[in-house]
Amino acid sequence: MKINRSFLRRIRTSLFSSTLTVLTLTAAFPLLLTDCKKNDAKGQKPEITIQNLQTAYSRESRISREYALFAKNAEKSRYSAIANLYKAAARAEQIHAEMAATLLRSKGIPVSPYVADSITVGTVMQTLRLALSDESLETESMYPSLARTADAEKFPEAAESFRRALLADKQHGALFKYAADRSGYIDRIQYYVCPCCGYIITSDTTKECPDCHEKREKFEKI
Repeated sequence: MKINRSFLRRIRTSLFSSTLTVLTLTAAFPLLLTDCKKNDAKGQKPEITIQNLQTAYSRESRISREYALFAKNAEKSRYSAIANLYKAAARAEQIHAEMAATLLRSKGIPVSPYVADSITVGTVMQTLRLALSDESLETESMYPSLARTADAEKFPEAAESFRRALLADKQHGALFKYAADRSGYIDRIQYYVCPCCGYIITSDTTKECPDCHEKREKFEKI
């Protein structure tokens, strides 16, 4: 199926605008290496990581909503297996948003609510390509940069959270790529989502999360 390139460019422009803050903030990483000791000595908060957590919360909230809309579209188009995959991914991204919110509250920072914006939904194949692009941006650029900045600002909990989200998103990307490579025709399977890190488990026999080692009993069945 031929992908509408102009459609993808419009959607990516919208998504990138919400991510620009993250990339701009993480560009300051080299400066943090010289300033983090001063901040730590003065008992200051990790300001850039706090801003990055807020941006991550907003982005993950948006992507969770986006995947939920993609799931409805897939159901209408009779791609039930793809719809189920999107439902699992939507829940996983919601968990990533909750992870960021929890860390913000741990520093006494109120979480700015996500303001829903317009999301355009194309064909099932267009949504799969876009979802794969979303996950690639997060795993190749966003989360590695955020983790490094959190390390520099001496905020290990945030660094660990970013890296867990990164590993989970790599799994999401692999699932979307598998579906896209098969033009959306995949078997409908049972998905399980780790409530701790958002990793999507595809096997009924997995005893613990490959990412954070949460036990199977806690998995959410999708």
